[in-house]
Amino acid sequence: MMKKYFFSLSLILFAIQLSAATLDVEVQGITKGGILNLEISSSQEAFESDGDETGVEARVVERVGKGSYQRSFEIPPGTYAIKLHIDENENEKLDTNFLGIPKEQYGISNNALLLNFDAASFVIDNYKKIQIDL
Repeated sequence: MMKKYFFSLSLILFAIQLSAATLDVEVQGITKGGILNLEISSSQEAFESDGDETGVEARVVERVGKGSYQRSFEIPPGTYAIKLHIDENENEKLDTNFLGIPKEQYGISNNALLLNFDAASFVIDNYKKIQIDL
């Protein structure tokens, strides 16, 4: 009876491992510390908007210093895009000038310049490393 239990448990754990992919995210060029706001989205709507929680697979909000930042995520295989900004003055938003140009550091996967899901998206099956330069 115990053998069947452990065998079943092993199969379940193996299936869970097969259904998750590892995403390593590395952010380079942080010039000022602040609050990192990083979001991994699986949909264009979530990626290109603020506050749309549907399609957000993972989110990180944590203090970072100058230099670089690294973190691993376990997410289901699929297509994703990453957006982030460093909230230097800790006012919980990305500050922009009168033309809408960010005054705080920001980054997008594939080092895309604009908030465009197609330009920023990538596919992950088992493992992927994404480096974002600020």
